[in-house]
Amino acid sequence: MARRKPRRPSPDRESRRREIIAAAVRLCARRGMENLTFGDIAQETGLSRPLIYFYFPDLASLLLEALRLGSIELHARFLAAVRPAALGLDQIQAVGRAYVAYARERPEMFELLAHSESKQPPALQNHCARPDCLQYQSAILGLLVDALKKGRRDGSIRRDIGDPMKVALCLWGQTHGLIQLAATKQAGLVEQYGPAYASFTDFGLDLICRSLARTPGKTPA
Repeated sequence: MARRKPRRPSPDRESRRREIIAAAVRLCARRGMENLTFGDIAQETGLSRPLIYFYFPDLASLLLEALRLGSIELHARFLAAVRPAALGLDQIQAVGRAYVAYARERPEMFELLAHSESKQPPALQNHCARPDCLQYQSAILGLLVDALKKGRRDGSIRRDIGDPMKVALCLWGQTHGLIQLAATKQAGLVEQYGPAYASFTDFGLDLICRSLARTPGKTPA
């Protein structure tokens, strides 16, 4: 007997599911992940609680799915950013610029991803769906690690930078800090010091890359 193919979600059903996820992301940005309730989502979407439960049995499942989709989206942007870059150092800079652009274009999802570890409810930490989310976060760091290794091979990055994973974590933290500073302080800096400070994130990314770059004319060790 021929095996039946699994049914694909109907467009309406998938659209409704995405609507619920988008509402959860918006509410998390406003109120924090730890304060989200199904009642809030029902009010935001105009859907009934039973219908939301039909799509997501608990808040942990909903939040982890939002985090998974956000991580996939960010990973895809980073992949697209590194492909045209020939040198490892150029790839590092391309990822940094893509991260800044993502934060500007998708601020609510960026906020959710940024606080996914520090402010997540305990129910998320041991949820069966969490490994799926973490694998994409690991893949994002893996892109940075690969770019650092490539840069050391092609001579664009110093060979004495140390453990590539530690460096990747520091690059992530430094870039994230620049983004947060721009979100909270940029308007005040421009007002106080002038229009040149509107691009201080670009300057910061260049500064980070200069700290990694091999000195021109110096033979790699």
